[in-house]
Amino acid sequence: MRILFINSIQMFAGGEIWMLRTLRALQERGHKVWLCCRPYTELAERAVAAGIPVKLMSFRSDFDPVCICKLARFMRQNRIEVVLTNMDKELRNGGVAAKLAGVPAIIPRRGIDYPLKNRWRYRFAYNVLATRVLANSHATKKALLQNAPWLNAQRIEVIHNGIEAETFVQSAQHALRKEWQIAEHAPVLGFVGQLDERKGLGVLLSAFEVIHERMPEARLIVAGEGPLREMIESEIRDKGWERHVLLAGFVENVAAMMQTIDVLVLPSYWEGFGIVIIEAMACGRPVITTNISSMPEIVVDGQTGYLIPPGEPHALAENAIALLQNSSLRARMGQAAKQRVAERFSHEMMITRLENLFEREAARRTRVR
Repeated sequence: MRILFINSIQMFAGGEIWMLRTLRALQERGHKVWLCCRPYTELAERAVAAGIPVKLMSFRSDFDPVCICKLARFMRQNRIEVVLTNMDKELRNGGVAAKLAGVPAIIPRRGIDYPLKNRWRYRFAYNVLATRVLANSHATKKALLQNAPWLNAQRIEVIHNGIEAETFVQSAQHALRKEWQIAEHAPVLGFVGQLDERKGLGVLLSAFEVIHERMPEARLIVAGEGPLREMIESEIRDKGWERHVLLAGFVENVAAMMQTIDVLVLPSYWEGFGIVIIEAMACGRPVITTNISSMPEIVVDGQTGYLIPPGEPHALAENAIALLQNSSLRARMGQAAKQRVAERFSHEMMITRLENLFEREAARRTRVR
């Protein structure tokens, strides 16, 4: 197949990582793929480095005639069969272009559980332009339909995110512990994500205060960048946690990070999918996260980790202490977590289901025409 992904986001986060991994996997399976994105972005640079053909495009307003014409010309020239969009703006521009170019399959991907707005632009985009809608979880599908009685639920396909679990089983624990000056047997909590309000970092710091009082030997590694970095640095100084909390910044080797920690904590107020949870589970690490969005579809409470209410530092602290103090419990939950990833969230499984969706939609629409 000849497949085009469109992404106008300027930052680089989970959705962009998903796109690059997926495009590379489809390419390895023999499909011809392209990525359309903004110039001078990390996404564009990483795509080029990964050997993915890139079409650079400046995205401005909705239904931008210049953007639509350029995209339609590109799609016709490259005989695109499937267009997958990342955000609503890309669907409104790329979807019109795809219709003009005669592309049979136009599929917007929804990676966050925001409901659709009941406005003509959304009804037109999802009922007229989109041939199928891809959701990354049942929670996302439910949110899509929340304010959109005009959208047929049967047109929404749920395909969970997947990861290449084998890349997360290599052990790099001792190397990173040495680099980060963490004792070999010190209990370690880990957080991976953007340092912003939605990730519940204030809750995490409040919980760590309780954890530190009862387990002075415990350590917390915070990996990521974002607007709350200065606040976290200030909290570390004020509490005298310089030897107990490490701000690791952006960590390229996520597998090594996951192998270094004992428990992953992600006390988010909302999430798209929480791919870092699957990555930790693939390493045999139990997870403590909030009972929101798609988290209950990933974590089995009491078996592969714990689900807590959002905004509850006491619940986070108690569950973290229970896991950090009980190595056999961690091992049991970690093994169950690893097995769940293998059964439900493998990259191969996800790519196969995407392939089937693309082939089915492209063939069906071609027959209709």
